[in-house]
Amino acid sequence: MAHNQKSEICQIVVDLAKDFLKTGLVVRTWGNFSSRLDEDAFVITPSGKAYEGMQQTDLVTVASADGKPFVAGSGKPSSESPMHARVYQRFPEIKIVAHTHQVYASALTLLGTDIDVPEQWQSVLGTAKIPLSAYALPGTKKLHNNMGETLARSDAKTVLMGRHGAFILAETAAECLRLAEDLERFCAGLYTERLGRQSTQRPDIKSDSDKEKSLASAFQKTTQEGVAVSADSEVLPWLSRTLKPYLDDFAQICGTSVSQKRGTANVVFDPAAQVAICFGKDEADAKNVRAVLEKNARAANIAQISSLSPIPAWEALLMRLVYQLKYSRQANR
Repeated sequence: MAHNQKSEICQIVVDLAKDFLKTGLVVRTWGNFSSRLDEDAFVITPSGKAYEGMQQTDLVTVASADGKPFVAGSGKPSSESPMHARVYQRFPEIKIVAHTHQVYASALTLLGTDIDVPEQWQSVLGTAKIPLSAYALPGTKKLHNNMGETLARSDAKTVLMGRHGAFILAETAAECLRLAEDLERFCAGLYTERLGRQSTQRPDIKSDSDKEKSLASAFQKTTQEGVAVSADSEVLPWLSRTLKPYLDDFAQICGTSVSQKRGTANVVFDPAAQVAICFGKDEADAKNVRAVLEKNARAANIAQISSLSPIPAWEALLMRLVYQLKYSRQANR
């Protein structure tokens, strides 16, 4: 492939990742994006690299046969490269793949089953059924094999991943973003339908308000900690309870549970003030913690309907440890 052509494809992936970040379909360094180069290779976003400053040179060229880098030492691709490879092997027409942790699609995975798509949505999403790939620990062969089995039984362009997120398959970047946004709208509507209520935020809580700072002061470990307060309607039912991880990114960020005790947690519930207070290394990080909390609360609410249990404590501890030792360091590079 000519250098100019590869450069154009790499720029498409970089721009797409930033577009997804702007729309809120991904946060932090999570998710991954790739584009086919030819029948033998694709480029993919690297592991643990923030999307804001990502450049073409950050992308890693990967073999379609096994999801491994073509050139040793050329960079570390996303740990989910093997799943992208399976897509390109299975569907020769697919040119773009996005893996997201978008809010409502992730929450709806706690239904624990494939989702039937109403007739009015079928032409939009291109399928009558959205398949669910079974849960497994992030980055493991079992997770990759589960996706392979799902791709083998379905030709849908949107796939849900248990307790994890969504996979979007497309022929163009524009189609990829459109499918992800439409999937989120569909899942948000289904969430409202299943729970019988609309999600809301209390208007008197602002991310930079004096009220927020005063609420956080009793729990801050240092004045340098970033703070973000959630008054989200889906979090409120949990403020007097213990919220456990139903999604794997919540396990990575918050560990085994969140409650009214701060301890080592980066979220604390304050039922008297009717808020959850989130902490991070800075304000942006705290807002990302808040986003993960609010998403996990939605997943937990869906799990009350499906009767699915939270992620086992040992798995949550393992994911938290791996994230602290590995991905957070990469993100700070």
